[in-house]
Amino acid sequence: MDSDQRQPAEARFVRPVDGFCQPLPQASLRRVAQEALMRVARLPCPSPSPLPSPSPSPPPSRHPRAEPPALAEIEALCATLATGDLLQSRQILDAHLAAGRDKTWIAEALLPEAARLMGRRWESDEVSFVQVGQAVGRLQRLLRLVRAEAGPRPVDPARRALFATPEAETHTFGVIVAADMFRDHGWEIELSLSEPQDRLISDLTQSRVRLLGLSAAGPRSALPLTRLVEAVKAALPEIRVLICGKILHNCPEIARQIPADGHADDLETALSLADRLVLEARP
Repeated sequence: MDSDQRQPAEARFVRPVDGFCQPLPQASLRRVAQEALMRVARLPCPSPSPLPSPSPSPPPSRHPRAEPPALAEIEALCATLATGDLLQSRQILDAHLAAGRDKTWIAEALLPEAARLMGRRWESDEVSFVQVGQAVGRLQRLLRLVRAEAGPRPVDPARRALFATPEAETHTFGVIVAADMFRDHGWEIELSLSEPQDRLISDLTQSRVRLLGLSAAGPRSALPLTRLVEAVKAALPEIRVLICGKILHNCPEIARQIPADGHADDLETALSLADRLVLEARP
């Protein structure tokens, strides 16, 4: 009898297929709102310069997860993202830094939570389409500023990956933050956001990376994500696939059925798995 991974993607899920395939409300508008985000995400990163020798005190062996920001902190940033300007948003970040927060907390905790809150406010008609588009652009510019001010980062040529979202996925800010964090840990990361399946496979073929990181948010993405993984495995069997994103928290039973080489629900696990999978993929 065939295993689950050999069954058609449609047959592996208990929930009806129609539940995955229904379009998101205002999905076309949401994709337009993310065009600014995608353009910024695809800009090439500057070539890193060699770093000076590290300080004598070693870093801790295990980094705790970033402390969740308070709702008031998220709301304060969202107010400037929707109605203010970049300088006002930046002043909020500077205030957090002055109070003892670090840039990792800003990138991993505060900015993603602000993006999620803006999305919820749009769905409930609290903010307009134009305000969401402006907020997306400002979030990306803030993330680039935080990354640039952290200084040059070392890159290991062997640690290269492409991070992507399935074509139907509309939540892309998280994967961009993850790509940025991987770069901080010595990875060279390319991004492909919501591209058609054939285009993504073409990008993978040309880039010759060993690892594909895929991110998705919820059950609507499960079937497209499964089909994408199967297509990648058929076309490029040497590539290892790592699944991340909110889908692992929102519907873990479904996510674990996706035939990837690894599943990671936090940054530390993703970094560890990525290193192992790249070693496995060596020719």
